[in-house]
Amino acid sequence: MSAPARRSLILDPVNPRDYRELKIIHTCEQCSHFAHESRRCTLGYEAENHVAERQRHNYELYGRIAFCRFTEID
Repeated sequence: MSAPARRSLILDPVNPRDYRELKIIHTCEQCSHFAHESRRCTLGYEAENHVAERQRHNYELYGRIAFCRFTEID
């Protein structure tokens, strides 16, 4: 038996004006479920796809970012 197929990361398009002018919550560092000292998500999700550096890279390259559907704002 093979392992179940893993869903790919969804990158949502973001208008350049919105990205530049709005305070969009889109990085692990902005979420209360992010443990800054270990750089991990306390819910067990892969934080590497949502950290600020990766998000900035994805936006500059594709004009899209990966919104975490479980982000909680302090």
